[in-house]
Amino acid sequence: MSVAAPIERAPAITAAVRTSVRFGPALQVLSVRSIGSAWRDGDLVSGALTPVIFFVCFYVPLHGQFERSGIDYAQYLTPVILLQTGLFTAIMAAQNAGIDAAAGVRDRLTSLPISRSVPTLARMSVVIVMSLVSTTGGLIIGAVFGFRFTATIFEIAAFVVLVVVFALALSLLTDALGSVLTNAESVGQALMIPQLILVMLSTGIVPAAAFPEWVQPVVRNSPVSQFADALRALSTGSDFDAFAPIAWAIGLLLAGAVAALVVGHRAASR
Repeated sequence: MSVAAPIERAPAITAAVRTSVRFGPALQVLSVRSIGSAWRDGDLVSGALTPVIFFVCFYVPLHGQFERSGIDYAQYLTPVILLQTGLFTAIMAAQNAGIDAAAGVRDRLTSLPISRSVPTLARMSVVIVMSLVSTTGGLIIGAVFGFRFTATIFEIAAFVVLVVVFALALSLLTDALGSVLTNAESVGQALMIPQLILVMLSTGIVPAAAFPEWVQPVVRNSPVSQFADALRALSTGSDFDAFAPIAWAIGLLLAGAVAALVVGHRAASR
């Protein structure tokens, strides 16, 4: 009588479980990476110096004309300088997003077990830091030439928040654009013209009355004008209609968030 040898079964092979990284730690790691890269590349230094250059370029040729009319031009000009640096921060965000996309960084991050919103939020952390650095530089050069806060601490805080929100909202839009187009240099050059138009067709540098009558409604209601007028009022503690700047801020933030979601979904489905 023969006894059949027992059949040895091969050990079952189980697939490795892909553990998701929690939102907080993932955001912290990528934010530190992005901010460190901005420091190494000199973006933060550039952010501090850019408002100084802008301020001098506008103040030197124009302040005499304004001061003869009894207007403190440093007080008038400083808000739009901060907004213009916000526009340049948004251009930088587009370029950085394009560089990451072209180098394959975006695809590698998409393959990681992290929330799809984390890479975008990490890049926005750089925008916030850049905006705070630029705001500090702009306020320092403005103070050198006579800009002063005569408002409460809450109004000063609202002033800073409004500047950061402006830069953040635009950067969400330009970040999405840079992620799609990937050619960082072309994106940066293409965005220079719109930012120039936004600043020049506003009450940031000269009052609306200095423009031809037919274009004055456009100038008064442009986002840069609404933000600049609100910042001037906040800096002096004056009353102002907050509806327009808040509406612009919410609208731009929503548009930026939608753009970021669309681009993130597109990248994840590739």
